[in-house]
Amino acid sequence: MLLQLHRRAASLALLAAAALAAGPAAAQTGAKVTVLRVAYPAGGPADVAARKLQPGLQAALGQAVVVENLPGAGGSIGAANVLAAAADGKTLLVTTGNDLILAPLAMAQVRYKPESYRLLATILPTDFALVTNADHAFKGLDELVDRHRQASAKELSVGSWGHGSAPYLVGADFKLATGVRMLDVPYKGAAPVLQALLTKEIDMAFVPLAPSVLDFIRQGRIRPIGVTNTQRNPYLPEVPTLNESRYLKDFVYSAWAAVFVPAATPEPAVRQLSRQLGEIVASDDFQRFLRDAAALPVQPLTLDQASSFYTAEMEKFRRIAKRSGLEPQ
Repeated sequence: MLLQLHRRAASLALLAAAALAAGPAAAQTGAKVTVLRVAYPAGGPADVAARKLQPGLQAALGQAVVVENLPGAGGSIGAANVLAAAADGKTLLVTTGNDLILAPLAMAQVRYKPESYRLLATILPTDFALVTNADHAFKGLDELVDRHRQASAKELSVGSWGHGSAPYLVGADFKLATGVRMLDVPYKGAAPVLQALLTKEIDMAFVPLAPSVLDFIRQGRIRPIGVTNTQRNPYLPEVPTLNESRYLKDFVYSAWAAVFVPAATPEPAVRQLSRQLGEIVASDDFQRFLRDAAALPVQPLTLDQASSFYTAEMEKFRRIAKRSGLEPQ
């Protein structure tokens, strides 16, 4: 009974936050303002990318574009708010595709479906990397797996940012594929996970390759095992992909911030926004921003390409969630 009350309270809080934040945005859109609603706090990677889009989108639309932050609940508060707003192309969602897909799979109070949104543009993609604390000196993934897949081996602690987060699911897939004995240790985000690696509180983690992570790797404070892609990361060319090992094939995961609109948005507005965002992300200025952020290059997507990519990501995470026994909590 207490659990049911707790879940109902969380659901009501989610809806209340969405409704409260929709008020200013509704007034602004009436004054021909486009809102980029970021599902995370100011200063984070997705927020910085949104603010980098802002001037170009404002010039393309010929009207004011404002960035608003509505963080919380794994990005689901911002996502629910955008879905509750008028589907007229004036309120856009900036979030990571990972969170948008995973929140309904992991949190019982989240009622939307990922299919309720259309992907317009990816704006900040980066590989995940498997890194260990400095006490470990594995020569590569094969050695790590050989030493820790046995029943008598020490269980490896792996940090994530909680039940159902992207690192949690990547770790679960890794465990299923390799047979390594692992214990998930939840934290409140990427920064605490990195701190836990630096203090050797945990053995390893799957983390997005941000500039801070690259700095710690180059300083020898954390050790890279491999990246979750089929090609080596341009910022760590000496580090193999996990797919170069004997144990993993087609093990591909990325963290990708993106711009979405509700699926009910009229097609002319969707086409216009897709074209304008594509021109912005293809610009030299935005590509320089991506390099400074240690992100992968971004190519403009047609709406068909965006739909195919988003659908493939939804299918992949749902498949892994089912295999790993992930249930909403």
